[in-house]
Amino acid sequence: MIEIIVIEEILIANSLTVLMMWFLLLCRRKNRESLHEEDKLYDGMAIVNLAGALSETIAFLVDGNQFTGCRQINYISNSICFIGTVSIGLLWCLYVELRIYRNYKRIFKKVRVVMFPWIVEVIMILCNLPGTGIMFKISKENVYQRTAGSLVGYISLILYFAYSIYLVYHSKKQGVNVNFFPVIYFVGPCFAGVLIQFLFYGITSSWVLVAIALIFVQMQTYAENLYMDELSGLYNRRYLNAVLSERKFTKCKSLYGIMMDVNAFKYINDNFGHSMEDKAICTLGNILFRSIPAAGMAIRYAGDEFIVLLSGVEEESVLATMKEIHNNLSRFNESGIEPFTLSVSMGYAEFGSEDDAEVFLMHMDEKMYEEKRKYHLLKKSDN
Repeated sequence: MIEIIVIEEILIANSLTVLMMWFLLLCRRKNRESLHEEDKLYDGMAIVNLAGALSETIAFLVDGNQFTGCRQINYISNSICFIGTVSIGLLWCLYVELRIYRNYKRIFKKVRVVMFPWIVEVIMILCNLPGTGIMFKISKENVYQRTAGSLVGYISLILYFAYSIYLVYHSKKQGVNVNFFPVIYFVGPCFAGVLIQFLFYGITSSWVLVAIALIFVQMQTYAENLYMDELSGLYNRRYLNAVLSERKFTKCKSLYGIMMDVNAFKYINDNFGHSMEDKAICTLGNILFRSIPAAGMAIRYAGDEFIVLLSGVEEESVLATMKEIHNNLSRFNESGIEPFTLSVSMGYAEFGSEDDAEVFLMHMDEKMYEEKRKYHLLKKSDN
């Protein structure tokens, strides 16, 4: 009787999880103009959660049964559950990192360290498949039982949750995360679900609470999208104003800004249409993502104007970043992927100790238009 109640509870909880994740993915695809990297990470968490719920259901249904291949199915389905659990933690940390800093170089710099617990878990699961019992074992009667090694997965997940909380509070001190990213909305329910499932085997709670947590994050993200530029995937002017207004409360030793304006942007619209103009903005946003250093933040300021903020760096790093942007633009133009080409005029300035946001922006604007004038003079001489 108890076993029937448990199976019914598992079927209901995991069916609800699958339904919520399917509906969430469907709504997200209908309500966004373009697909950015953090969208892929978020969707990845939803897909992993969906797969985990299905695998767990299969594992409970075959557990204790005797038919051809049932023991192998039990091993595989439980292995997917273990890998899926730690994968949620990994994807969540990468999502938080990218959502806050919006910087690919920072991600690439840290991904090896962040992936270490995930790699350990996957190796242990693969070693467990031949029946070593490192993570769990399945008896000849096809009954699943956790072993001491399963603790590694739970510890890895807790480390991921703790790291994501650290990221939020550390970025807050740096003046990068001016709006409180909803990390607790995710970590709280997920931690509760994992703790319940660890203490009371047979009660399924982790996947359904992860589903609820993802919906919480999505709802909060909608509210925070007033700081985001959907087309470019960068922060917007409102976020820039918020960062600069809190400059005096941060601990950064220096702050440089690079302002840039797309050259001949009107030509793209006149010759290729409005859709290609939008594509150009999106393309430049991706190029900036890949060009700025770990200490950088890219912002769409207005129209075809962009700003890159670099905190705690020397002037040499600013010049190197400008060179990297130019180089990546040249690579894009040489690739011929799109019918248009992109180039920008750039100017940079330092946020002085006596400056305010208005003065800082004015200095960048003046330097940028100096380069803009040189660009137009060069174009006239070529003609």
